[in-house]
Amino acid sequence: MSAVQVDSRGPVRILRTQDTGSHRGFQFWGELVAEACGPLRVYRTEPGSFQGAIATGVFGNVQLAEVRASAHAVERTELLAHQAATASLHLTCVLDGEVQVSQDEQSATARTGNLFCYDSSRPYTLRMQRPIHMVSVKFDHRLVDLQAGFKHPLRAATWCGAKGASVLLAGLLRSATLHMAELDRAVADRLGDSVACLVSAVCSEVLGGGGQDPAVARQALLHRVKTFARARLGERELSPRYLARSHNISLRYLQLLFQEEGTSPALWIRGERLRRCKEDLSDPRTAHLTVADIAGRWGLDSASHFSKLFRQRYGVTPREWRRGQSQPGSA
Repeated sequence: MSAVQVDSRGPVRILRTQDTGSHRGFQFWGELVAEACGPLRVYRTEPGSFQGAIATGVFGNVQLAEVRASAHAVERTELLAHQAATASLHLTCVLDGEVQVSQDEQSATARTGNLFCYDSSRPYTLRMQRPIHMVSVKFDHRLVDLQAGFKHPLRAATWCGAKGASVLLAGLLRSATLHMAELDRAVADRLGDSVACLVSAVCSEVLGGGGQDPAVARQALLHRVKTFARARLGERELSPRYLARSHNISLRYLQLLFQEEGTSPALWIRGERLRRCKEDLSDPRTAHLTVADIAGRWGLDSASHFSKLFRQRYGVTPREWRRGQSQPGSA
């Protein structure tokens, strides 16, 4: 009989091994972990029987994974990092147990109640010397305005999950492990939105430290600027000068920060506004709003100018995009 059980009901897929001491059983676990997390080297840290289960699902723009397993370790080597098709950030809450996380020159230990983060675009090791129960959020670097492969304070970072935005995120993740397999798709996506907002808030707190590395400090400042701007996209007065003034920096320095990413503050603001409009045009909850209403909602006053900008960016007019999203099978 197979050592793996699969339950794919609802938005969550559950993969588990049966209680087994065989080498084949642990080999199955390695396959399950690689399926959920990408290419990894998985190895034992303690002898004896092994049990493991992963419940994983996509919720909006993030992926949640609850892991219960006997002692073991996982490693992404330099070679495996290059082989991975995609790279993400992982923010994890330890519900029970202890994890030693190492990445580049950083190393830390996360215990029950702690949060830790690592970047799968770089080699890393997670070592669990005893049984572990944890829940992880996998998300794109763009959520926190970072770029894959670059150094930043979230590599092998650990912190307490009992204060600031961290306590809210930890509480939500604990609750999610109890009920996420029961959620329908619409509710699952709302959960994902809430998790993404809290992940961004938590990471902002960590990135806000900046450190002594000038590149990291610039990265942290740019993230704060973008977070500030995203919360005000609907305000007509939002502009590069407004952003520079609000963060006590010169307009020229603000332009240099965005220039490092190959864009400008004005182009970035316009792109974010168009992206929000595109999302609203796809959302049944905003179907009662006209195209002009949606443009105005995100700070774009002229409907004709908005239509021109939208077509330049996405290749269709706003009305054509909305019509296409309402067709059967377009989701």
